[in-house]
Amino acid sequence: MQEKLESTLKKVGNRQDLAQALMEYVRAEFGGDHGLLLELEETTGSLREIASFGEVEEMLNQDMRIFMQYATDHPTDPDSVVAAPVAKDVRKLAARKSVRRDMTESVLIFPLATGEKAMGAVYVGSKGEKAVNFKKKKAESFFNVGRVIGHLINLDRTINRLNVQVRNRQAEEEVDVPFGELVGSSAEIQRVRRALELVADIDIPVTLIGEKGSGKWMAAEALHKNGSRKRSPIVQLPLADIPKEMHGSYIFGKSPNAENTPARGRRGALRDAKSGTLILEDIDLLSEDLQIRLARSLDSGLATLDGEREEYPVNFRLVMTTTKNPSELFEDGVLVRDFYLKIMQFPVLFPPLRQRIEDLPVLVDYYVEEASVTFGKVISNVNNQIFDFLGTHNWLGNLDELEKEIRQAVLRTPDGGELCTSHLSVHLISRREPAMVDTGEGTLKQRIARIEKRMIMDSLEKNKHNQSTTADQLGLSRQALINKLHRYGIETGRKYKRKMREIEERAKMENA
Repeated sequence: MQEKLESTLKKVGNRQDLAQALMEYVRAEFGGDHGLLLELEETTGSLREIASFGEVEEMLNQDMRIFMQYATDHPTDPDSVVAAPVAKDVRKLAARKSVRRDMTESVLIFPLATGEKAMGAVYVGSKGEKAVNFKKKKAESFFNVGRVIGHLINLDRTINRLNVQVRNRQAEEEVDVPFGELVGSSAEIQRVRRALELVADIDIPVTLIGEKGSGKWMAAEALHKNGSRKRSPIVQLPLADIPKEMHGSYIFGKSPNAENTPARGRRGALRDAKSGTLILEDIDLLSEDLQIRLARSLDSGLATLDGEREEYPVNFRLVMTTTKNPSELFEDGVLVRDFYLKIMQFPVLFPPLRQRIEDLPVLVDYYVEEASVTFGKVISNVNNQIFDFLGTHNWLGNLDELEKEIRQAVLRTPDGGELCTSHLSVHLISRREPAMVDTGEGTLKQRIARIEKRMIMDSLEKNKHNQSTTADQLGLSRQALINKLHRYGIETGRKYKRKMREIEERAKMENA
């Protein structure tokens, strides 16, 4: 048995091989002609079959799972062990239809655990040909075997989790791509990367403009990490989360001698940045007074505590974000001239997810890996069919919504299993349009291209081929729509209308 255990230990780190080796170890230890090895899912709390031997009929499988569930729920309780050489002699077993129908004559069930943490359960049975070995009748002897197996499963989980982290770290070190944090290869995201590369080492203010959740914070962080100030602090101020009357104290600081307020003695983000980067989110929420003070600090390198006159030196890189059009904000009087000119020194328009649908495969892989590490899971594959759903969704929440969706899908996916459509949110699946169901065969990129083409054609049809209205509906600029029309060979405009007239006239002549 010691030799068998050492052989099993060598399988740790390979989930499938380990599960089968553990089942063989149980079979060699206890005999029997059929058995199950169930593992407790860390995230869902359900039991999942990872190995078996012999024939376990469906009714018998379901009946034994009831006792295995109890063993998993009570891994240290002696009653969780079921050792019955004659199953019909035990009342709780005899009550099960599978036992009454002689699907098994003897039953052995015991929990798997590491310490007091449940890891699963084992069932071994016999129909009479190969008897179960009940020589070790004390519950403690079964617990000991269960602890050995539980420790091995827990060790395997830990090793797999570490392997994923190591692979991620190696990938980060091997691929030294500027602004590689901005995941994707679409023309839109490449445009953003090129723009940020231009100003990475230049201290002019940068303004990231885009919808909520589109990745502006990630881009701002990437600008800091790839710039000359990367060894200095990065300070983020989400203005929407701070009461408006306290914006000044949070940005410029508050004297310790000021009146008794929550912000008294605050250093301020300008000083906390310490030659690093200050990220101000939702800058359209700043009052006119704070806009003027911030613009002066950028010009002079000096600032004053909120409510004070004495100046102190500051040295910071300013990155701003907004979900609104700065030009419109200026025209509406929300932004003062000096601050508006700072904002417009280097604006970068950040694309919403619906304008970079072709990035979905790489984004999904990225979020799957992150969620797998978080939840301690290994996802074997992502089924291509999920992109039939993801590719037709509006993604009003952009990357934030996609990340949340993938995290929940990973949570629903069994450890070692494939992430597929059944693991997606019900609301996302239910909103899929029937016209989008069949995307045909081909590579993932080809399928997504067909989805995008169909969406454009459907929208054009609904809007009577009005390009401006169609572009607005799809969240595209008119030029971006025209580029896609050329890419997919979609006829529209005057050429399309002329062709339709010719078809109608031909149809009239044929019917005349």
